[in-house]
Amino acid sequence: MLELYRRLFSAVVLHSALTVITVLALAKHLIAIYWINRYTHEDSRDTRPASYAKIVEQNVSNTPINIDDKTTNVKENSDFIHFDHMTNNPFDNLILAEDLNLVPQLKYYYNQYNIDIEEFKVTTKDGYIIDLWHLKNRDHKFGSSGASSAQTSVDREPILMLHGLLQSSGSFASSGRKSLAFHLNENGYDVWLGNNRCGFNPAANTKIDDFWDWDMTEMVKYDLSALIDFVLQQSGSKKLHLVAHSQGTTQGFMALINHNHEYPFSSKISKFVALAPAVYPGPLLDEKIFVRLMAKYIDNPWVFGRKSFLKTMMIARNLMIGQKFFSFICYIFFNYLFEWNDSLWDKSLRDRHFLFSPVHISVKLMQWWLSPDPNKVSFKNCSHQLFPDNKSWFNKEIDFDENRTNIMMVFPRQDRLVDGERLINHFVYHENHSIFKIWYIDEYSHLDVLWAHDVIERVGKPMLKFLQE
Repeated sequence: MLELYRRLFSAVVLHSALTVITVLALAKHLIAIYWINRYTHEDSRDTRPASYAKIVEQNVSNTPINIDDKTTNVKENSDFIHFDHMTNNPFDNLILAEDLNLVPQLKYYYNQYNIDIEEFKVTTKDGYIIDLWHLKNRDHKFGSSGASSAQTSVDREPILMLHGLLQSSGSFASSGRKSLAFHLNENGYDVWLGNNRCGFNPAANTKIDDFWDWDMTEMVKYDLSALIDFVLQQSGSKKLHLVAHSQGTTQGFMALINHNHEYPFSSKISKFVALAPAVYPGPLLDEKIFVRLMAKYIDNPWVFGRKSFLKTMMIARNLMIGQKFFSFICYIFFNYLFEWNDSLWDKSLRDRHFLFSPVHISVKLMQWWLSPDPNKVSFKNCSHQLFPDNKSWFNKEIDFDENRTNIMMVFPRQDRLVDGERLINHFVYHENHSIFKIWYIDEYSHLDVLWAHDVIERVGKPMLKFLQE
C-alpha cells in the first residue's frame, strides 16, 4: 500500500512540475527568443564557453596552440583542429527534396533514398531486448569517396552509432540526406544505429524481478557489448568503428578505459569518434534551477519514484507522436532546460528530429548522472574518480598496438552541459598524442554536432577523413 501511495504522490508531483516547466518554456520561447530575434536581431544563444579553464597551449611538437586566435578559418596540427567561424550552408538545396511529413519511422524517409532500414532485436546477457537499426542500400550508387554504396556488409567497414541521454540513435539519421548516418553510408561504410535498453518499448526475454534496476554500468557491460558483438557477427568483421554522441561517448570511454579480458572493448573498436563527449560535468548542471532541484530530489522515491524516469513524458509521446505540436513542445522544453536552440539548424527539419526522442530510461540512470549522495557514484560528483584528470587512461608507451583504439573528439565551445576544455587538457597533458585528434568548433553547442545546417562540412567530412586514415 505504501508503494502505491508513493507512486501516486510521485505522479502528481512530476505532472505538476512538467506542466510548470512547459508553461515557463513556452513563455521564454515567445518572449525571450521570438521577440529578441525578430525585433533586435540579437543572437539568443548562450555564447559563454563550457569552462573557465584555459585550454593548454602545447602539443606533442611543442608548437603553441592559441585557442583565442581568430585570424584563420582553421588552425591545424597533428592533434588539434580549431574552427572559428560559421560557414555557409553548402547543402541548402537538399532541404527542398526532403519529405517534411512527420512519420516516427526512419524507414519512411530512407525508403525515399533507396535505403532500407533493417530492424533487429538484440538480447543482452542480462535479458533486455534492445533495438538495432541497419542502413541497407538497394542500388549501386556511388558516394563522394567513390565507394559503391551497394557493397555487401562484408565489403564495407561497419560503424556503430550510439546516442545521447533521452535520445535514440535516430538522432544521427533524422536530418535525412544531411545526416551523419547518411553521409557515412554514402561514402562506403556499413552503418548501424544502436540503442540502449528500454528505448521506446521496454522489453526483456525473461522475467526480471526489478526491471528498472540499471544504470551506466549495465549499459556499458551489457548493452554496448551486445551491440558490438551483433554488428561484428552480421558484418563478418573483426573490428568496427564507434561513433557516439554525449551519453554514448560516456559509454565508449568507460568501456575503453576499463578494458579487460572479460570483454576486451579496445580489441573490437578500431576508431572512436566522440561528439560532444560527456566525460566531465559542465557549469549548466549548477546554473539551471530545475536541474539543481532534480539533482537534489533525484534520490527521493516520493518525487521521482524508482522505475521509469518521467513516465508521463513517454505517455504523452505515445499519444501525440507525429503531431507538430508534440515536436514543438519537446523542442521548447529541452531548450528551456539546457539552453540550446535551433539557431544553426535547418528549421524545416526541427520537428522531425524530435520524432526519435525521448525514450524510456530508469530513475537509477538519472541518479548515476545527478545524485548528490556521497555514497553513490555519480557523473556530477565523481567524474574525477571515473575519469582521473592527472593520469593516463591508456598505454602511453606503445605507439602502435593492434588492439589500440584511435580517438577523434569534437568539442562544441558553447556546450555548457559538459566541460570539454577539461577533457582537452587531460588528453594534451596525459595521453599519447599519436592516438587522438581534437576538433574544436566555436559556435556549436551540444546538439549542433548532430543537427547544424553545415554539420556535414564541419563534422562529417573531417570524421570521414579520420576514419579513412
